[in-house]
This record gives sequence, C-alpha cells and structure tokens, in this order.
Amino acid sequence: MKRALEACMPTTVHRWCIWHIMKKIPSKLNGYKGHADIEQEMSQVIWNSHSKDSFDRNWNDFLLNFGLADNKWLSDLYEHRHIWVPIYLDHHFWAGMRSTQRSESMHSFFNKYITQNSSFIQFVKQYDNCLRSREQAERESDLSFKMRTLMQSLGKSKRNSEERRIASPD
Repeated sequence: MKRALEACMPTTVHRWCIWHIMKKIPSKLNGYKGHADIEQEMSQVIWNSHSKDSFDRNWNDFLLNFGLADNKWLSDLYEHRHIWVPIYLDHHFWAGMRSTQRSESMHSFFNKYITQNSSFIQFVKQYDNCLRSREQAERESDLSFKMRTLMQSLGKSKRNSEERRIASPD
C-alpha cells in the first residue's frame, strides 16, 4: 500500500492508525503478565511524550520496565515510529484530526445500534435506523444554525432601528 500511495499521491503522508495499534496489544502481548498495565503505559508514552528525544527515552524505559526489549512486534513498531507516533508527525498539517478520530467516531455511532450478535435482518433494520438518526441529527443541527443566524439578524435589525430612531430628530 505504501508504494501505491507514493506513486499515486506523492505529496500525501501515509500514517498508521494508533487506534488499530492499541487494539492489537491484547493479542500481541497476551503472553506477558499485566498486559492491561502494558497498554496503559504504552498509551502514556505515545500521547505524553513532548519531544522525539523524550519519546525515545520513555519508550526504552517502557520496554525495560515490562521486560519487552526482545519483543519483535514492539521493535517493529519502534522502527516505524515516524509514521504513527504523534510527536514524529507534528510537522505535518492534519486539520486537528487524530488518526483514530474517524474510526472511533464511526465505531461509537454504530455500536449504539448494532452488536456482534445481530442477525443480518437486524443489521439491515438497525442500519436503516442508524441512517435515519444521523439524518435527523443533521436536520436538527441545520435548524439550530438557521435559528441562531435569524436571531443574530433580528438583533442587528432591531439595533439598527433603534439607532435610526435615536439619530432622527422628531
């Protein structure tokens, strides 16, 4: 995929999704004692390192503290840190989005309607409900925006009328 992106979109920056990386921790590190603590500490290192040097130091401390220095998966992640660790990507413009934002948002939205145990028929019905809910939320948001705009406009109109009344001699 990397080569295809570079060929088709040479100015595009490809990055790995932290959400997917973090999601793999239980399966990749299940053999280690305290993988929940490992996940929490790894998240701290990723999100709270304020420079590349501090990330490198924190990552090495993390590996040593949990006895993970020989873990191939974590070694590979570290080798590719420049395409998934936020501090290594801070010189690119991302319009305020994290790599996880879209998937987190969609998962959260669909999880309100569909479960792992949903039948196909339930899925289709719930998907339809899901879309209707989304459309309704958009309509409500549009209406709210129009109402605010109208109220601002009426407020300006009222102020202008009062200013004209005050400025006009009787």
